[in-house]
Amino acid sequence: MRRSSERSGSDSRRRRYKTSVEFRPLSQRATGAIIALVAVAVLDVVAVWADWARYDLLGRIVNGGSYTLAEATTSDNRQSAIALLQILALIFGAFFFIRWFLQAYRNVDALGGTRDFTEKWAGWAWFVPILSLWRPKQIANEIWRASDPDRPDQAPSKSTPLWGVLALWWACWIVSNFISQIGARMAFHNDTADGLRHSTAAYLIGDAIDIAAAVLAIVVILRITARQEERAAKRALSVAA
Repeated sequence: MRRSSERSGSDSRRRRYKTSVEFRPLSQRATGAIIALVAVAVLDVVAVWADWARYDLLGRIVNGGSYTLAEATTSDNRQSAIALLQILALIFGAFFFIRWFLQAYRNVDALGGTRDFTEKWAGWAWFVPILSLWRPKQIANEIWRASDPDRPDQAPSKSTPLWGVLALWWACWIVSNFISQIGARMAFHNDTADGLRHSTAAYLIGDAIDIAAAVLAIVVILRITARQEERAAKRALSVAA
């Protein structure tokens, strides 16, 4: 009796978050998100090169090697400029990706799926401390399962296997941010040449992993967009028949 009650409560919660919306193709939003993420990845590549050059310079300073004041000044200015460009790219990348992500989650209902959360969480979940570590991934899982073009016309099961690239993308995103934050704290608390060298190493690793995160995000966008459009087409044909 208790299990039946729990199941009923779970079903009602899912129905509460179901809305009657038409399917909207993701291709336009996907294009914007991909362009923004390509910019992020390109700047990350430039940042890795700059991080390595700075790491080498700081190594020479720490070990008593030769360097010039002009070289050090150029390195500082270059790092500041690249950091600013990365921040701007991140803002635009986040805007266009979340814009795509929101519509992908809204489409879940039109594709015959169910949602455990309101569609607003597909946007806000990225900005809530702590919760942002897992809630966006939960939503991505729901999007993936609901978008399966071969799924019977019934609510998807949570036991349905997930695409491994989703987990890899999310891991790269979390690890990249974590390492970059470590680098920032190291630079803030220890501004000696040796301390800056260690923080630069952290930035280098974080930027390198962020390249992978951006590339994998593009792959995720392309795959989910294609799956949703294929499923929508199949549902339209079945209704017409």
